[in-house]
Amino acid sequence: MPKLGWANLPDVCLRQVFWWLRDRDRVKAALVCRHWHHVMRSPSLWRVRTFNFSGRISRTRRSELETAVCYAKTYGAYLEDLEIRFSHPLNSLVSRRFQQTLRTFLAALRKTRGGLRRLTVNHMELDRAAWCRSVRKALVRSLTFYLRRESSRLGYLSLRGARLNLPQGLEVLEAVAASQQQNHLCRRPGITHLNLEDFFSQPLAVFISPAFPQVMNRFQGLCTLTLNYSCLSAELLAALSEVCRSPGGGGSLQTFTIRCHIHEPHIQVVWGDAWSQLAQRCPDLRVHITVERILDIDKLGRILLREIPLRSLSLTSCYFSEQDWSAKPALTNLVPCYRSCLQKLTLDLNNSHESVDEELLDVVLLCSQLVYMKVWAFLDISFLDRLLQKRLEKKIILRTIKVRIYINKYETQDEDEQLEEVYSRYRQLINSELHYFAISYPML
Repeated sequence: MPKLGWANLPDVCLRQVFWWLRDRDRVKAALVCRHWHHVMRSPSLWRVRTFNFSGRISRTRRSELETAVCYAKTYGAYLEDLEIRFSHPLNSLVSRRFQQTLRTFLAALRKTRGGLRRLTVNHMELDRAAWCRSVRKALVRSLTFYLRRESSRLGYLSLRGARLNLPQGLEVLEAVAASQQQNHLCRRPGITHLNLEDFFSQPLAVFISPAFPQVMNRFQGLCTLTLNYSCLSAELLAALSEVCRSPGGGGSLQTFTIRCHIHEPHIQVVWGDAWSQLAQRCPDLRVHITVERILDIDKLGRILLREIPLRSLSLTSCYFSEQDWSAKPALTNLVPCYRSCLQKLTLDLNNSHESVDEELLDVVLLCSQLVYMKVWAFLDISFLDRLLQKRLEKKIILRTIKVRIYINKYETQDEDEQLEEVYSRYRQLINSELHYFAISYPML
């Protein structure tokens, strides 16, 4: 029989154990023997990496920056999936230190000539006061230079929360597009997933700029795109219709996620014909829209056009004090427009002055494809009882039901007991067929 023990474990088992170790423990393990040192150099242990950089000053935080640079120099050739997170910088000293580290880190990655496939640089928030103009400009220059030279192998790119001004944002996108252009000429696959949520600073009306659709027109073969409504225009949809082609001849764009917030510009007119053309060119297109704190029905109507192939809709009113606002027009006039395609509905409503139980139940009955519903609102317990009864009778196909029933008082014991009774009546249905969650919540 072969001897048992750590020294005789096969390499595949050692790699599985080493995968769970932190960097400092991996360094120690590599010093045990030559065999372990050899196994520790396996590319599979270093392909995925996340760096979390704090915005505060401390010796520990500074060592994190040095560790990142050392990692790039030693294992950058193996790296395939990289995520960089940077929390709010406390002052300009921290932001400058991060900029210098990122410049050195990206330079080290370029020298290794690795095969990075996924790059995520999230939440830099470069419009904050801690980023002085010179540091912001230097960081954008470093990032642009790296993306222009090395992003040709990327299939996934997320720059969510960068909050760049318009010229700098276009400069970064131009660098990526230029690198991707070489892929298209050589008929190599390029970026298929692009996340630009909060890529531009929040107050910017990007839809006014003709340069944004022009640069997006150079991203061929996109499958997934995420951006803010302030970037949306008929020209952008036309550009996506033209450029998103798949090898089979149809449209490549499958998932289009749009976020719209009340503090972002959302006054533009996007014609329904532009959406129809995009949906026709990309038959597998699924659009997901999140609308936050935009309550006026006319403004919502300009955003939620019936030509949109909408799969997921989230409407959030937040906790405002506008007593004249009503949720009924959105539930009766807008949401039913998507009865044949809507699959996921999320609502967080402050409707304390009106009942929307009937309107909400009608929406669920009308939307024949709806399988997920999450509702935070002032509702009656009987609404949940009737909803589950409809599900029991197979009149709806919901598979996920999450309900938080707001109560206008501190004590919710009576409502909790009623919810328990509802659960008891439909226990078999809930346990066998549903992802179910229902609570009462005091909201004063």
